[in-house]
Amino acid sequence: SVTSDLPGSTGVADFRKEFPESSVDVGIAESQMISAAAGLSKLGFIPIVDTFAQFGVTKGALPLTMASLSEAPIIAVFSHTGFQDAADGASHQALSYIAMVSSIPYVEVYCLSCSEEAHELMTKAIEEFHLQRSQGLVCRSKIFFLGRENFPKTFGAKNYDLGKAQVLKTEWQQKNVTLVTTGSLVGMAMSTADKLKLNSIGCEIINLPCLSDIDVNTVKKSLEGSKGNLITLEDHQKIGGFSQMLCHKLLEAGVSFRLKTHAVNGHFGQSAYLAEELYKKHHLDADSVVQSAKELVF
Repeated sequence: SVTSDLPGSTGVADFRKEFPESSVDVGIAESQMISAAAGLSKLGFIPIVDTFAQFGVTKGALPLTMASLSEAPIIAVFSHTGFQDAADGASHQALSYIAMVSSIPYVEVYCLSCSEEAHELMTKAIEEFHLQRSQGLVCRSKIFFLGRENFPKTFGAKNYDLGKAQVLKTEWQQKNVTLVTTGSLVGMAMSTADKLKLNSIGCEIINLPCLSDIDVNTVKKSLEGSKGNLITLEDHQKIGGFSQMLCHKLLEAGVSFRLKTHAVNGHFGQSAYLAEELYKKHHLDADSVVQSAKELVF
């Protein structure tokens, strides 16, 4: 564990207390944190770094690039994505976190929605890291993003795989939409399903945790059931977000669809008591998604 003075906020404090000999704190120096982890990686360790997403992707972009270039993979846990650090305001709210790291070669990007998913995917990532190392292979760095508020234990996914999407809810009716989301807004998508049902609109909710190798087939199959009606929901800038990545992959695969995107449209965040207040302001709330669904199907 290599941290930068935030183990209590990011949740690694218990590990560091139990394994002090395996823990390093570099202070408030996120770039040095990743550089130190890259050095430990070259020595054969599996280094896991942690900080807030805003600082991980801004101060960490260059050392993450150099780590990949140097074949020194790491695992990163970057928390407080999007508006999830509502109280600390715009300076702490990462709204370009996917765009800043997803194009770095040999880096895999994941967004986590609940503690069960975090446990399963992190475990698989560490096991894969160890297996590839034992085979003399150079594995890829893995970056896990997650929120802070309303981080539930589970959304009831049946299985977890590093490269697979999860179909969390399916309720088809005469008029239907496919709602694809990731990370902190999975809970919002699930609550939207109930409101869609009240408006006689069916839906399939898909969680897309892996953004570096998008599971196009799962989304394609769902779009067949919704007759091409696609809604995406994310706590990220519209430019460079997962929606653009998903749509590009779908178009490359020859999939036709009609799209409504819910993302941050070129604005910074601001201070608020709760992230939900900012979701509503930026039209990332359930009522806004329902309105988009109506526009698609009626």
